Amino acid sequence: MERPTLRQLEYAVALADSGSFSRAAVECHVSQPGLSAQIAELERRLAVVLFERTRTGTTPTPAGAEMLSRARAILRDVDDVLRAADAHRDTVAGVLRVAAIPTIAPYLLSTVARQLRRLWPDVQLELSEMRTSELVTAAAEARIDLGLLATPIETAGLAVADLAFEPFVLAVSESNPLAKFGALDIADVGDVEILLLEDGHCLRDHALAACQLAGATNHRDIHHTGLSVLAQMVASSESATFLPASAVAVEAREGSGLVTIPLRGGDIGRTVSMVWRPSDPRSRLYVNAVPHAAEVVESVLAD
Repeated sequence: MERPTLRQLEYAVALADSGSFSRAAVECHVSQPGLSAQIAELERRLAVVLFERTRTGTTPTPAGAEMLSRARAILRDVDDVLRAADAHRDTVAGVLRVAAIPTIAPYLLSTVARQLRRLWPDVQLELSEMRTSELVTAAAEARIDLGLLATPIETAGLAVADLAFEPFVLAVSESNPLAKFGALDIADVGDVEILLLEDGHCLRDHALAACQLAGATNHRDIHHTGLSVLAQMVASSESATFLPASAVAVEAREGSGLVTIPLRGGDIGRTVSMVWRPSDPRSRLYVNAVPHAAEVVESVLAD
C-alpha cells in the first residue's frame, strides 16, 4: 500500500471542512479537477471510499471520518515542526492564524494584529471571525493559532491570558428619557427593555449577568443579527442595550442616533482574553506577546 502524501491529506481535510469540491479547490489554490484527482488517488492508495458525493454536497463516510481525524493530527504535528523552529529563532514567521469573536473582531482585532506584526515583522497574519464555541474548538484543534474572546467561559484546556477588563455602557436612543443622564446606577436600568443578541453570542451571557445586577427581567433576544444591527434597532426604539466600550466609537459615532451612558454599581462588563493551544511550541512567544497586546487593547478602551 502506497503512503498518502501530505498534500493529499490537506486536500481531504479541506474537502471535509468545506463540504464542496469547488470550495475546497479555492481554499487550496488548486483547480477543481486537480483536487478531485488527488482525492481519487488518496482513496485508491487507502483502498477505501472516504467521501460520499451527493447533489447537495460531500460528506465523509464512516471510514473517512476516522481517517480525517488521524489526518488532522498528522498535519497538526507537521505544523508544530515549523512552530518549533520559530520558537528556537525566538520569533514567529510564516502564517499566524488569529480569530476573534464577532463582538470583538470589528473593534479590537486589527489593533492587536498590528501590534503582533510589530513584534514579529516576518509574520503573515490570517484574520477571521468565529463565534465563541467555534473559536475554542478551532484553537484546540490547531485550526487557528491565537484567539481573542471574552471570558469567563469554558475554554476546554486552552491557555488563557487576560488582556483587559472591558466595561459595558448602556446605549439608548437620543429621544430616550435616560439619554439626559451623564451616568446611571445599574439598579436604575431595571425597568428598561434590554435588547440582547441571540443565544450563541457570549456577549449575550455577559449582558444577562448585567441584567441580573440591574434586576432587569424585561429583555428580548434579537435573532439572526449582529451588534451593529442591534445598535441600530436601539437607535430607532425606546429600548436599550449594553455595548462593550470598544464598540462605542463605531456603533455610537456622531449621527448614529445613539447615546451611551456609563454604569455604576459593580464590575459591569467582560474580560477580553487571548487563548491558544498550550502544547503549541510557540506558546512561550505568545506569553511574551500578552503584555504588548494588553497595552494596545487598554489604549483603545481608554479613548
